[in-house]
Amino acid sequence: MDRAGVVYSMRVVVELPADSIAQTDAGWNALDRLSKRLARDPRCARVISITTIAEGNRASLPDLSRETRRTFLSSDGQAALLEVLPATAVSLRDQVDWVRELRKTGAAALTGVSGATLQIGGIPALNADYQTIVAARFVPVMAMVVGATLLALLAGFRSLFAAVKAIALNLLSVAASFGALVLVFQDGHGSSFLGAPGGTGSIFPLVPIVAFAIVFGLSMDYEVFLVARVLEARRSGMSEAAAIPEALARTAGLITSAAAIMIVVFAAFTFGNFLVVKMIGFTARCSRVY
Repeated sequence: MDRAGVVYSMRVVVELPADSIAQTDAGWNALDRLSKRLARDPRCARVISITTIAEGNRASLPDLSRETRRTFLSSDGQAALLEVLPATAVSLRDQVDWVRELRKTGAAALTGVSGATLQIGGIPALNADYQTIVAARFVPVMAMVVGATLLALLAGFRSLFAAVKAIALNLLSVAASFGALVLVFQDGHGSSFLGAPGGTGSIFPLVPIVAFAIVFGLSMDYEVFLVARVLEARRSGMSEAAAIPEALARTAGLITSAAAIMIVVFAAFTFGNFLVVKMIGFTARCSRVY
């Protein structure tokens, strides 16, 4: 979870092109250089690697247990694992940024060995990859949902203005819900009332894309109810001025009751124990209110 004070380790695997870490000074020094560089970063609390366990002395490597050597060093000695423990004050968002910085810097610059490769795993790396994938898919998903809704409204109402207006108002509702989500969960304003001890610093990447699909779809049905009644009233011979209040009178009870049910349902999500579901429920509930 992306919460301040919750720390996940990064697992860094470095592989050298030729030198053996266990058998050559060049390989050992390259790993030691990487370990010390990571340890000097203010975001780092501790680095655990074969060099730190051996206290920088390659001669003491045979004294380590077989399990330790197998855990932190490959059988050919050219690849090694480093367990990087971030400081407790470093949020997961900062850890994700750190992963991206290390990947951008590259193994050659970090170890001083040309041709070295670097792979980073662990929860921070998983979140970095997940955020990249979700960010790349969010706009296409949003465009697909909006485009499909526009075509359905055009086919149903045969009015470009009514279709565009419905989509614009629903997008406004979604934007307001996202704003409330950021204000409460990311910034922490009033989050204690929802069972969250403080601001998370960021929003789970999954939440915006899932919440958009749910909120936009649920908001559109109310618009369809109302506009359909307006259209029926106009076709029955009423003027525009008379058709709108007639449609409101016929749909007010239905829309209000449906919104109340959804508010209660999503309130149960909001006050649950799973933070992702809590965020999605809060966003959906806000859209019902708006």
